[in-house]
Amino acid sequence: MIKKKFSEKAKILVLSLSGGRAFGWANKDSDYDIYGIYAAKNYWDSVNASEYGFDINLWKLGNPIYHRSIAFFMDVSNPFYLHPKFDLKGFLKFCKIQTAKEFRGDIMHQIKLFEIVQSPTNALYAYGRLMRSIYFLKNKKFELNVFKINRTYKFGQIEKLKIAHTEGGKDWDENEIKRDLAKLLEEYDKFCQEKKGKLDIEGATKWFEKEKKKFY
Repeated sequence: MIKKKFSEKAKILVLSLSGGRAFGWANKDSDYDIYGIYAAKNYWDSVNASEYGFDINLWKLGNPIYHRSIAFFMDVSNPFYLHPKFDLKGFLKFCKIQTAKEFRGDIMHQIKLFEIVQSPTNALYAYGRLMRSIYFLKNKKFELNVFKINRTYKFGQIEKLKIAHTEGGKDWDENEIKRDLAKLLEEYDKFCQEKKGKLDIEGATKWFEKEKKKFY
């Protein structure tokens, strides 16, 4: 399905499941959100290969790719297909503390959306952005499933929000959610202040040149 969108010379390097099915709150009708990286000469910088039920977005292996947001690194960190020669672990190492810190605007946007719309979906996304970012800041690795991360926090509202998101209803407490998000935001800000880490441009350039020799 995905290869049909590319020329024969294009190489798919990684395909990763993200979105609700990876985050832990999908229902039977949820799309499959798939992100990836490909290599191809004289081709688009990004490709949308979506079809009914599948939201598929891929980005070209190119110089700017290691400057992506933490969301992109997360999106490609859960592969179900990986080219045997592509150094995904090496790529994920370019997600630094500064990368996570720059995600704060997106986090605040989700929190504000929840406060305005009071939607369980917005609440889940706000929890998710904060909890996955904090998990990375703590562990230097990625976990997409919010419910696995919540084994540490034990926030009672998340399961209720999942039910409301997938089945409907409003058996959740807005004030408790706001308290949880404020607690998480405080923890996130603390980690961003205490830990320092910027992209090693020289190292990233060497990594890219090494990968380019493999696929171009």
